[in-house]
Amino acid sequence: MSSNPFAIRAENVGKQYRLGTGQTSLRSFLSSWSNSRKGKASTKLFWALKGISFEARKGEALGIIGRNGAGKTTILKLLSKVTRPTTGDITLNGSFSSLIELGAGFHPDLTGRDNIYLNGAILGLTQKQIKDRFDEIVNFSELGRFIDMPVKRYSSGMYARLGFAVAAHVDPDILLVDEVLAVGDEGFQRKCYDFIHAFVKSGKTTVFVSHNLYVIEQLCDRVIWLDNGEIVMIDEPGQVLSAYMDRMNQQQMVSDNILESETEDLTLVRVSCVDEAGHEKTTFDSGEDVIIQAQYTASRPIHNPYFHFSIADAQGGPPLFHASMLVDGNTPPTIQGVGVIRCRFKALPLMPKVYQIWGEVFGGDRARILVKWQRMSLFQINAQDQAIGRGGVRHLRADAPIKVSYQWEWND
Repeated sequence: MSSNPFAIRAENVGKQYRLGTGQTSLRSFLSSWSNSRKGKASTKLFWALKGISFEARKGEALGIIGRNGAGKTTILKLLSKVTRPTTGDITLNGSFSSLIELGAGFHPDLTGRDNIYLNGAILGLTQKQIKDRFDEIVNFSELGRFIDMPVKRYSSGMYARLGFAVAAHVDPDILLVDEVLAVGDEGFQRKCYDFIHAFVKSGKTTVFVSHNLYVIEQLCDRVIWLDNGEIVMIDEPGQVLSAYMDRMNQQQMVSDNILESETEDLTLVRVSCVDEAGHEKTTFDSGEDVIIQAQYTASRPIHNPYFHFSIADAQGGPPLFHASMLVDGNTPPTIQGVGVIRCRFKALPLMPKVYQIWGEVFGGDRARILVKWQRMSLFQINAQDQAIGRGGVRHLRADAPIKVSYQWEWND
């Protein structure tokens, strides 16, 4: 660890929860309590966190990433003292504010004004501090017209705005943030992001949980990768995020699709990528030809079927490019029985990541759908030709889907 004094220290922290709907009667509660006292095992217990240890230095921005259910929010709830650890110890040096459950503690029958004073007091502000910051809180929330309205009449967005505004003006030493950049409309989200960015740059400590890896990369000094309640990796953002994305890509590649047809006339048995010899292949180099192979069974003669394939980023978004018989008119005259259709995409200039193959098949009249539009397969462009240069680790903003050659020039 650095000689810089720590702001947060977690030592062998574990958190156990009980699954189920809870105890419905005093008898069931006493029975459960008695069993736990006798040491009887329960199948309804699970560990959300399992013996994790880490430190956040003063002035550091620490990011936490992982899939849903990895334990990210559980860590923030433990740090913010919403709940207590089952095992281990957590130490915070300094005051803190939590942007986790925005508006927690608001009373629905009180006005926005009253709830500012109530929530501010819950977060540790004195009445004078709240009064001095009241106008700033209202202006930040953009709820001036509604500040004397009971919050039970607020929309969920208005409710969250006010909660963020109060929590943001506590002026803590440590800020705990959980995906609050989704609050309100785009303009308010930008305001929230600007506030968090300014807080991070002010030299105070931030713990930031997000699925937005671009934001994590930009804001954080170090990143913790959680999986199933355990720490997989702690390191600089570029190292952790690259390893995390590679793992996500590998997991995506094991998925398999069940292809759906709109008619019994035509069934796509399997769609996959193959090499020149027709052997299935899932990984290609950037600039290599990618051959898509569709194995079909036609129960009757089908005249002039129109096949369509598209390549899309596995993370979502519209297709990057298409091959469509509907456009080029190159249809097989007739297909019947068992057969194969292949489509070669030549010299694909794709960046290393996982890509989806989408497709559909139309009948000869171009109106009847034989196989509906759906994801049909996956393939991956490998990263062996993407060396890390002197500029550092792979930068997420530069991880665009299409790879083209470029060259820098400047005057010495």
